Amino acid sequence: MTKTIAFALAIMMSVMLSGCVGSPIHATTTYNRLQGDISSNNKNLLTLKIGMSQEQVLQQMGQPERSEGYQWGSAWLYRTAMTSGIYGTADNDFTPVVFDENARLVGWGRNFFTEHVKRYEIKIKKE
Repeated sequence: MTKTIAFALAIMMSVMLSGCVGSPIHATTTYNRLQGDISSNNKNLLTLKIGMSQEQVLQQMGQPERSEGYQWGSAWLYRTAMTSGIYGTADNDFTPVVFDENARLVGWGRNFFTEHVKRYEIKIKKE
């Protein structure tokens, strides 16, 4: 009877610990899920075309991990790298997918986003 109770307690503890954020099982599961998302996002970026609607991008890419709104439009951010660890959110881990004020895709990528913002800021300063 004592071995049965000890075995049952060991099983219960391993099940409870596997769900803890700090557990190795949780970290491995999160890492594997993020690596799958990263791979999928990088592959799906290759299918995007300028002029797509947000709905079309959503169908191709799925839900973005983050989004940002601007006066000129919006940017959806998809994780495409994991340089800052599984819980990190460094900007360089994300690829912006950029939409204009009509919700049409105008470009993607960190460099495109930076240049797009600069062009908008110059336009505002001139007006």
